[in-house]
Amino acid sequence: MNNSFFEIFKIFFIIGIQLLGGGYVIVPLLKKYIVDDKKWISEEELVNLYAMSQCLPGIIACNIAISTGYKAKGFIGALAAALGIIIPPFFCIIILANILSGIVNIETVKNAFWGIRISVIVLILITIKDLWAKSVNSLFSYILFFIILICLLVLPVSPTVVIILSAITALISGQIRRKIND
Repeated sequence: MNNSFFEIFKIFFIIGIQLLGGGYVIVPLLKKYIVDDKKWISEEELVNLYAMSQCLPGIIACNIAISTGYKAKGFIGALAAALGIIIPPFFCIIILANILSGIVNIETVKNAFWGIRISVIVLILITIKDLWAKSVNSLFSYILFFIILICLLVLPVSPTVVIILSAITALISGQIRRKIND
């Protein structure tokens, strides 16, 4: 298993080039490159890193990259992964900002962005499918899912509050299950 600085940088650079649409889109890419191909982490670890990265401040893709790089090669791996995932979008944003300011109202460009949005939605749905299979797998998790869904759709409650309350609920539930099983 090659965990060199350059290899980690290269893998995350490749992911960074393909990353359109933000943090949700990264899961299928990470699954392919770092779970299936490189085997740096397991699929369950990826789901856990994704969930943890959602709760941390900052860019989800960068949070996951840093955590994975750290697991692969410590601080040097985290640095390589962070640089690899950040450099492609950084330069793309600079280049595209200059280009798009002049062509954003052209019909062909509008159509291209429409197509990109559709593909991002598909990638988000694939991520939901993978997260669902790993996370919503008991009666309790179904109940918790629907309570959270209703809260976020109907009530004016912050997603941060819902995440914190969900974590507390899961901790309490785990304690109760452990006491029942003992």
